[in-house]
Amino acid sequence: MMRLVIRSERPLFLRELAEPLRRLLPAGETDRFSADERVADILNRAAAYRPFCREDDWAAEVAALRTLMTLLPENGRRVAFGVQCLPVPAGLPVPLLTLLEGWMIREEDWPPALFSPLAMLWLQAVGARPLARLEGRFAQVEHGEGVAVIRLESEARGDGTDVPVVKERRQHEEEHIDEGMYLLQANLDDSSPEWLAHVLDRLLAAGANDVHFLPATMKKSRPGVLLQALCYGSRLDELKTILFRETTTFGVRYFPVSCHRLARRVVTATTPWGDVPVKLGYHRGERVQAAPEYDVCARLAKQAGVPLKQVYQQALLLAESAEAQTRQEEEGGVEKWKREEEIPQKDAGRLCDE
Repeated sequence: MMRLVIRSERPLFLRELAEPLRRLLPAGETDRFSADERVADILNRAAAYRPFCREDDWAAEVAALRTLMTLLPENGRRVAFGVQCLPVPAGLPVPLLTLLEGWMIREEDWPPALFSPLAMLWLQAVGARPLARLEGRFAQVEHGEGVAVIRLESEARGDGTDVPVVKERRQHEEEHIDEGMYLLQANLDDSSPEWLAHVLDRLLAAGANDVHFLPATMKKSRPGVLLQALCYGSRLDELKTILFRETTTFGVRYFPVSCHRLARRVVTATTPWGDVPVKLGYHRGERVQAAPEYDVCARLAKQAGVPLKQVYQQALLLAESAEAQTRQEEEGGVEKWKREEEIPQKDAGRLCDE
């Protein structure tokens, strides 16, 4: 796990952050399509804040955002970002204050125009979290204009017992504890079941991570339903609006929660009836969960006229060998890369000449 800490002497802009990170993280580790998808997601969320940013600043920030998303692929490289106290302009417009939620900040006499909404949304997207103090050895420091990025090395054992704490991390290739989650609750005793099915679909489409209903006894002993939805903090307002518009509730409870997520990978189990994706979960490096994809299993069972549980059991049985094969291929790729890196300089020159 690479630990990087951002420290800025003035309001943070991505265009000033891009160059230090380019020197710390080699480019070319993600495909352009994947990077563009993540950029588009951030720009969509940033649209409401664009009127508060100058046009030339906006264009420069978008260009820097594309560079940073290329440097930070979804898979492969493990990077944990920390941010020390952020300077922000005094008197920011009220709509921009929502971008500061959860951060340690200090107001200074900068013009409100010197604030980048894209920088704050990028920090959310990469799962950065506030740091009160630095801890560890300074392994490398790269700086730009008014900003520094510090690579820290800690005394951690590196044996898989350290689970990083992040905020709103949407990639789950490694185990982590996400502190950027909210749990919403609404008590309902006069909503049609058909309406609730519609609400569930609306909430999931709006970005809820999980939605479920629990039986409840309401006042006057009326039977009711407790609706619960889990979401990232950035989706909180949208989900509240759906609950108010689509249910009969007059109030929504919500509170911050932490979610400990297992590291995940997907392997393909080749059963006699067809291929089944199986999601595997790892806790501190040990596989503790395996879940075949239900829709695929159900389709194959129906086509073959066999019990669904038979397809499930076969997929689980074959998942272990599929996992071993995937790991062997990955380790083989790493070894090949190492051998190529170890080509002596004179041999490399000879190969180039040829």
